[in-house]
Amino acid sequence: MPQGGKPGHPNFNFAFLPATLTVNAGTTVTWKNEDDSPHRIGDKNGTFTSAALDTDDTFSHTFSAPGEYPYICTIHPYMVGKIIVKPARPAS
Repeated sequence: MPQGGKPGHPNFNFAFLPATLTVNAGTTVTWKNEDDSPHRIGDKNGTFTSAALDTDDTFSHTFSAPGEYPYICTIHPYMVGKIIVKPARPAS
């Protein structure tokens, strides 16, 4: 489930927490499976797909383009989430 500076991991109870995460372009999101069942992350737009993640496995993806990226667990398609990517902040 997406969270803080290291957003994204499937969590127990077959849900992504938080369900929606907003990040800036260039952010790498890491999902971690903290469940006892395997999960596989799949972007509904076909942008990224993980291998099956067993307990404590991780998957990372860097979001370079602004937009909305809805995703599911392709093993348990009722598990849904969304990454919202904002334009990168200009350097100060």
